[in-house]
Amino acid sequence: MKLFKKAKFRFYWFDFTVRGQRYRGSTGETKAVYATKVASMKLARALEHGDLFPTKPIVLSDLSERFLAWLEEARLEDKTRKFYKNGCRLLKVTSIFSMRLPDITTEDTERLRFPGSAANANCALRTLRRMLHKAEEWNLSLAAQKSN
Repeated sequence: MKLFKKAKFRFYWFDFTVRGQRYRGSTGETKAVYATKVASMKLARALEHGDLFPTKPIVLSDLSERFLAWLEEARLEDKTRKFYKNGCRLLKVTSIFSMRLPDITTEDTERLRFPGSAANANCALRTLRRMLHKAEEWNLSLAAQKSN
C-alpha cells in the first residue's frame, strides 16, 4: 500500500491493488497517522468485500424500467405480465416512485393510496414487493450495497 500527498492537496492519498483491481483515493485526513489508519481500513474492506466504492442507490423509477424489460423476457403467463405492468402503472403516480430503494420503508408503503377498489392497491403492492425482490437478485438493493 502506498500513502502519499499530492501537490496542491492537503489530504493524504492511498494507492493499492487487490486481486488485480487498483484502488486509489483520498483518505480525507491531513495527518499521516490518521491517514494510515483510514487507508488500512479501506485495504481491509477491499480484501474482505471486493468493492471499495459503493454505487449510488437506485431510484424506484429506474428499477421499474429494468423490471418492465425483464417482464418482456421472462417466462411468465400473459395475465401475470399484464398484472405487473398494471402494478407499475399504479405505482408511477405515487410519491414512492421517485424514492431511492434504501429509503423506502414499510411506513411509506402503508401510506400509499390507490384509486379504485382494493384490488388496485393489492396489485400495486404485490408488484412493488416483486420489484424489490428482483432488485435483491440483481444486487441493487440496500442489503447488497451494505455487503459491499
